[in-house]
Amino acid sequence: MRRFAVITAMLVTGCSLLAANALGQTLDPVFANSFESGLIGFGPPLSAVAAGQSNIATAYTSLQVTLSAPAVAPTFVAITSSDPSAITVSGGGATVSTGQTTAAVLVNGLIGSATPVTLWATLGNMLGASVRVEQALNETDVAAEADRCIVQFPTTFTITANAAAPTVYGRLFEAGVTDPAGAPVGWTAQFGYGPQASDPRLLAGWQFLDATYNAQFGNDDEFQVNFNAPQIPGIYSYAYRFSNDAGGSWTYCDTNGAGSNAGLTFETAMLGQMTVSDPYAGLVINEVDYDTFGSPDNAEFIEVYNSGSQAIDLSTLALVLINGATNLEYARFNLVSAGSIAPGQYLVVGSSNVAVAMGALTILFPTNTDQIQNGAPDGIALVDTTSKNLIDALSYEGSITAAMITGFPGTYSLVEGTPTAAVDGNAINGSLARLPNGTDTNNAATDWSFTKTPTAGAANVLTP
Repeated sequence: MRRFAVITAMLVTGCSLLAANALGQTLDPVFANSFESGLIGFGPPLSAVAAGQSNIATAYTSLQVTLSAPAVAPTFVAITSSDPSAITVSGGGATVSTGQTTAAVLVNGLIGSATPVTLWATLGNMLGASVRVEQALNETDVAAEADRCIVQFPTTFTITANAAAPTVYGRLFEAGVTDPAGAPVGWTAQFGYGPQASDPRLLAGWQFLDATYNAQFGNDDEFQVNFNAPQIPGIYSYAYRFSNDAGGSWTYCDTNGAGSNAGLTFETAMLGQMTVSDPYAGLVINEVDYDTFGSPDNAEFIEVYNSGSQAIDLSTLALVLINGATNLEYARFNLVSAGSIAPGQYLVVGSSNVAVAMGALTILFPTNTDQIQNGAPDGIALVDTTSKNLIDALSYEGSITAAMITGFPGTYSLVEGTPTAAVDGNAINGSLARLPNGTDTNNAATDWSFTKTPTAGAANVLTP
């Protein structure tokens, strides 16, 4: 199971020009010193839209309005543009649905410019936010289009999520500008990545980072960028882009060259490809004994298993226990003391009374009794406390679909597919186990079974 909380606030370096007048203002003296009702948020302070795109959310971070309280009925927030020739707002504003506090703002990008346009939202309070309209110059043959640019190296690579990526290089040739040694005067370079095979000129789903001048190669100027891979595994496309007007218009570059020189065209099929792998592939909650034979529960344990092919660092991981009555976290066991878990290895977090197989990693509970609740329902989440990702989960004796993990955004379902009907109890010695051992088809109903043979730190065995 892999659920990655898409939490990342997508930042665009190089977009530092903020409109000073896009600060909170008021139409009513009542709100002069504080926002007491109505509109209390309009942001981010700066986002972007591609010229020629209509009725679309802004790029990098979606522009939205925020009310001071949930709307009791569909609530319209009027939004005006300081420059309607460059950008307008679809429908003249945004409607917050009943019971909600936020709504996305859809815009129409008309004319590109390096200078952002301020949009003003009004509902009791007036708040401003800036949007820059960015123009793609490829195949226009205007003077501002670069003569030639290219993603130089690498054109493809594989990297673990959130790890430091290899340096990516891009080159620019502009007659009379890049010929002399040194960085090209007046030109800006950025590297960006986005959904596989998507068009970066449309901006949707893309992030761009400033690149720095590296070296002179003949008449070309080379730039470089260093960055961390996205947190969400998958296949991404990447590109370079160059601007000579501070970011209002851009020439986009692929791996076989683009620009205004003869024979060059920008092709999305020729973008670079970045494959981001799951750093926790194969790591699962594998066995749980939450209600031990007799009373009190003095031999409880949770087993984690690495069914993958790579060692996994546990330093930022934790097992979080969720109370199904409240959906709140009631206990947490950090796994940092276990170091890393090798392929095929087990980690047992439990009571010192548990007989753990040789070779397994162990972390002891603070006390030996009643550390894991017995339902119904209750749940266990395996999480990354740094990236705020849910790696694996089990909801037992019922369904927990809105767990709240302390310090994590939003809520999380601990149910994979259909909830398991398997139940652990104190009348018979046994445990809940993934069977066959390590099986994870993202359907708890088939992955989990009750077994009369607990095997803490070893392969699970089915004894019905």
